[in-house]
Amino acid sequence: MDLPAIAAAEGYCVVVPTYNNRNTVLDVVRKVLQVAETVIVVDDGCTDDTAELLKDEPIVYVRHKHNKGKGVALRTGFKKALELGYHHAVTIDSDGQHYPDEIPRLVRESQANPDAIVIGVRDMSGQHVPGASSFGRMFSNYWLKVATGVDVGDTQSGFRVYPLRHVTRLRCWSRKFTYECEVIIRAAWGGCGILNVPVKVYYPPKAERVSHFKPFIDNVRFSCLYLYMNFSHLLVPLPHKRLVRRDEPLWQGSLGASMKAAWHRARKLAALPENLEMIGGPIKRFRALMRYLVHEKNTPGELGLAVGIGAFWGCSPWIGFHWILALYSATRQHLNRIACVAATNVSFGPLTGVIAIASIWLGKTLLGQPFLIPRTTNWRVLSNFAWDSLGAWVLGSIIIGLAASFAFGLSTLYGIRALRRRKTEQHTKAQTPEPTEPAAEPTREQSPQPQGSTA
Repeated sequence: MDLPAIAAAEGYCVVVPTYNNRNTVLDVVRKVLQVAETVIVVDDGCTDDTAELLKDEPIVYVRHKHNKGKGVALRTGFKKALELGYHHAVTIDSDGQHYPDEIPRLVRESQANPDAIVIGVRDMSGQHVPGASSFGRMFSNYWLKVATGVDVGDTQSGFRVYPLRHVTRLRCWSRKFTYECEVIIRAAWGGCGILNVPVKVYYPPKAERVSHFKPFIDNVRFSCLYLYMNFSHLLVPLPHKRLVRRDEPLWQGSLGASMKAAWHRARKLAALPENLEMIGGPIKRFRALMRYLVHEKNTPGELGLAVGIGAFWGCSPWIGFHWILALYSATRQHLNRIACVAATNVSFGPLTGVIAIASIWLGKTLLGQPFLIPRTTNWRVLSNFAWDSLGAWVLGSIIIGLAASFAFGLSTLYGIRALRRRKTEQHTKAQTPEPTEPAAEPTREQSPQPQGSTA
């Protein structure tokens, strides 16, 4: 008998979490057994006859007494895999959405990058793909990239390879579907790579589809997860647990080499392209900056969010520290630092005083306090006025800052999108050869006479 493609000696097993998928689970398990020697099925409190269907299959069967959620089921499977001596686990859903014969492709990618999480990116262009699934993946991909700076092709795919020594050290609080997104975020923060491998996907017709995803409550969970992860990453500047050693340590053996490496890291941190030259006069630098903002590395949504955050800080009362706050926010949220810092100039020069007075007036109006501007240029009197009005100033600046953030962020989003569309059209037009006009057919008077004929 031929051994499966994924032998137990290679340290890889397959974990199949399941909950009331009796119509597909047996077929999935049998197909997985054709390519993998060890299959761990985690019964997450099934109330159907799943246990009876799988009782004769050569698998490792683990059962929860009650349904606890996919996240808990995956962690149970990982724990069991470690007990059996495996160092990597392939996860595949039991609803028949994925093709088990593609497991060796993911395993080969994992063997080449043992510290990375390998994700099977589904092709969502096929038939019967729900529109809500495509939108949910796009939404999740965007906010996960904001949290980690990593472009994950499919944050909601259950077809993955996990390095167990890393993911079992992460402390994740998610118990449901959100676990698969949270574990990517925390692993990326810890230095693990995230690799994408395109895979096929099968969506049955809507009448035959069995899904335990609850659109309203689960989308609320995803929104809460991203709010928590992004704001905790922004507001708590503590280092994350390092899972993988840095490729470039801070000390390179000499001061010169360390400073050179620090310069390269700074350029990488600032997301500066190699061909960006900020030289010349203000107009030339501005044009270079605009060319940079239109380049394909940043999506219009990411640029809009960066500009929005910068405009918000530019309206805040912390005059003189706007660029520091913007740079910190962009760094922690993995956004475009140049665009974020540049957007703080919304309050540059005389506009700083105008925005400050407008913020104090709005704050005092909302708090029901009288608004009286000192009619003097004495710095001490003005400083006391600003300090006494700090609460109203902060309140008003938040409202004005949010308005400016939406206005500048949306303008950037649609402006960059239009510029890129125009750039694409011009490129397409330049690449398309102009059609040649066909030669005019000769008229009767101009038609050539055959040789030997006479007029």
